[in-house]
Amino acid sequence: MRILIFISAMLLSFSGTLMAQVDTINAQNHKLVMSNLKEGKNSYLVYMADSLETKRTVGDLWERTIAFKKRDKNEVVEFGWKWLHGDSLLATITNICDKKTLAPIYHYANYKRRGIYAYDYKTGMMQPSDTVKNNDAIKKGPVKLDIPIISWEQDLETYALLPIKKVGQQFDISFFDPNEKSATYHRYVVTGKDNLKLNADASVNCWLLKINYSKDSYAIFWLTEKSKEVIKMKEYYKGNYRIKVKQY
Repeated sequence: MRILIFISAMLLSFSGTLMAQVDTINAQNHKLVMSNLKEGKNSYLVYMADSLETKRTVGDLWERTIAFKKRDKNEVVEFGWKWLHGDSLLATITNICDKKTLAPIYHYANYKRRGIYAYDYKTGMMQPSDTVKNNDAIKKGPVKLDIPIISWEQDLETYALLPIKKVGQQFDISFFDPNEKSATYHRYVVTGKDNLKLNADASVNCWLLKINYSKDSYAIFWLTEKSKEVIKMKEYYKGNYRIKVKQY
């Protein structure tokens, strides 16, 4: 009996250790390494490929910017995102967040086909902005936010701020897309390392960060080992891949 009790206690202790390895990341608990956030512009080529990666679609170009500014005398970060397809601008998105926590303050999106969606974030709510003309978000109404969210639209910039130190780390991140109806945490796992070949002359050591969306859908991000910037993403869904590659 004593042996069984001892074994049970050890299993519970081991289980508790595994659970303790999951770090909760949100816009309140200050676990992000904000010193890694740098001003500047990055571009990504985004395209679809079949399961063998032999057939590819014409790629879109994402231009993403980070700028440090002041808003109402407070230090903020302005994230910009332009989504281009050929000569067409499909979307222009701006997120303004608190510089210390990434807590969202304002969101503005102008989609070529869907219209304008603008929100203010205050007192645990995402509220349609009443100062923006032709704001289609008013039709959707406010959304109650039960957790301190981080905008999922700036995920590529947020991954570089994760306190990654070893393979096996797990992060529950409070990512929230403005098109969602409720907020929740999403599990990311550091699954390994990879020496990613860039061309015939250069390669870079990377962390592999993975999220499982469902049983048959996932995404893997290649984060450079030192700066942790995202240089590649490979997402699998219904037999096809969506790939993002940083442009230099």
